[in-house]
Amino acid sequence: MTVGFLFAFFISCGENDKAEEIPQIDERDNLTVTENILIPSYEGNGVQWGGYDVLQSWTGSPTLSDSDWDKLFERVSFMSPGLVRIMIAPGWNYEINGVYDPSKSEDVLFRILDYCEENNVNVILGEWGHVGGDDIDEEWLNNSIRFLEHLVNARNYTCIKYYNMVNEPNGDWSSIDGNYALWSDLIARYHAAMQEKDLDQQVGMIGPDVAVWGTDLVSWVSRTVTDLDDRMAAYDIHTYPSETEVRSGDYKDMISAYRNAAPMQKPMFMGEVGFKYPAGSELGQENQRRIDADPYASDDSNMFIYDSFYGIDMADVVMQNMLAGYAGVIVWGLDDAQYNIDGGGSTELKRWGFWNILGEEKFENPDDESIRPWFYTMSLMSKYFPAGTRIFEVDLPEKKGLRAIAGEKDGHYTIAIVNSHFGEYTVQVGSENATDLMGLKMYEFVAGDGASFEGAVDEKGFAVPDQTGVDFSFSGGQREEVIVAPRSFKLFTNMPD
Repeated sequence: MTVGFLFAFFISCGENDKAEEIPQIDERDNLTVTENILIPSYEGNGVQWGGYDVLQSWTGSPTLSDSDWDKLFERVSFMSPGLVRIMIAPGWNYEINGVYDPSKSEDVLFRILDYCEENNVNVILGEWGHVGGDDIDEEWLNNSIRFLEHLVNARNYTCIKYYNMVNEPNGDWSSIDGNYALWSDLIARYHAAMQEKDLDQQVGMIGPDVAVWGTDLVSWVSRTVTDLDDRMAAYDIHTYPSETEVRSGDYKDMISAYRNAAPMQKPMFMGEVGFKYPAGSELGQENQRRIDADPYASDDSNMFIYDSFYGIDMADVVMQNMLAGYAGVIVWGLDDAQYNIDGGGSTELKRWGFWNILGEEKFENPDDESIRPWFYTMSLMSKYFPAGTRIFEVDLPEKKGLRAIAGEKDGHYTIAIVNSHFGEYTVQVGSENATDLMGLKMYEFVAGDGASFEGAVDEKGFAVPDQTGVDFSFSGGQREEVIVAPRSFKLFTNMPD
C-alpha cells in the first residue's frame, strides 16, 4: 500500500556524546519512513485507569471529591487517549456482602465509563482473576457475565470494545497460577456465555495478557492462536523491561516475536508497560532506596516517575511497540491513588502514576498531586497519534537510542523522534515525493537532572509547543534540519487538538 508522503532522515553524531555510549562517527546514515503501512488503523496509546477501590478505608468516602474528578477528567482530556484498560473484581464492582449488586460500581467505575462513553475512548475491560481455584466457580462466572451484560445493555456502554479474562495468567501471582489449560477452558466458557447473550457481537475477547521478560512465553500466544483464535478478537501481552533493553533496541526484537506469533489480520496490544530495574543495578538500588525512604511507597513502585529521564525512556518504549506493529499501548499507570499493595486498607501505594490525586487529602503532600515530567511525552504520544491513524514502517540506522515514528490521519501528520542516549544527532528531514507539511507545531522535551527538563508547559502543567507555524518544505528535494539533543524528545504535528 502506498501513501501520500515519504520521509528520509539523515543523521550525524554530535561531538558531545559520551564515548562509551555512542561511538564517534562522521558518516551520514538514512533513517527512512517507508511507504509500507505497519498499522492501517492505529487504536491509540493510552493508560491503565480504574481502581480507587480502597477509597472508603482511606478517606471515609466511596468516591473522589468533585474537584478531584474534575482535575482527573481535565488531565485525561488533554491526553486524549484512544483507549484505556480497566480491570474489575467481584467485591469491588458487582457484589455487596457476597450478593450480586452492580450498584457497587456507581461511585467510581461508572463515572469513569461515563467519561469514556462521552469522549469516544475505547475500553479494554476485564477481571483481575477468576474464582474457584483449579476449577471455575459457576456462581462467579454467571455473575461476571451478568455484570458485563449490565454494562453493555442496561447502561449502554458502547465504549467497552474488548474483554480481558484474568490478568497475567502465566504468573504465580495470578489466580490461574500459570495453568494454561484452566485459562483456555475459562476463555471458552466465558465466550460461550457471551454468545448466549449476544454480547460477543458488541465486545471482543482479548488475551492471553501474559507478562513477559523474554521470548520464553511465545507459546502462550501461539497456543492461544491454535486453540482459541475463533474466540479472540485481539491479542495482548505485558512487558516491564529494563532501561538497558529499551535503549539498546533489543526490546523491539523481543516484543516482535510475540507480535509475529499472533495473526497479522488481528490487532495486538501492549496491555501494560512500564520499567522495572534489576535489583543489583544502579537504578534498581536507587529505586529501592527511594521506596524505603517513602512511607507511602510499596515495593511494587517505580520511583523514577518523578524524574524527567523516565519520560524519554517511556517515549522510546512506546515507539518501539509501534514499530513492532502493536495496534495500541497501555502505559502503567494513570494515578498512584488507584492501587495499593494489598487491596485492603494499606497506605503503601503502587507508585507508577502521572500524579497522586489524593496527595493532599490522604498522603500529606499536596505537591504530589502535580503533574510529573513523564506526562509531557506520554500525553503527546497519545494525543497526536489518535485512533484511526496510519502508522508507517521506519527503517532505522544503527544509532543507539534513536527512534522515530510517523503517522497520518485525514491528511494531518505527526512525526515523533526520541533520543534516549547521550549524543546529539543532526537530522535532515526530507520527503521523496515532495509533499510539504505545513503549519506544524513543534514540541521539545529535554531531560535534565532529577525532575528538571526543558519543555514549555502552561499553568496547569500541560505541554505547549515551542514553535508554531513550522513548515517542512520538501519541493525540489529540499530538506529540513532538526537537531535532536541528548536525552530528548521532539514531536512535529498538524493534527487537530
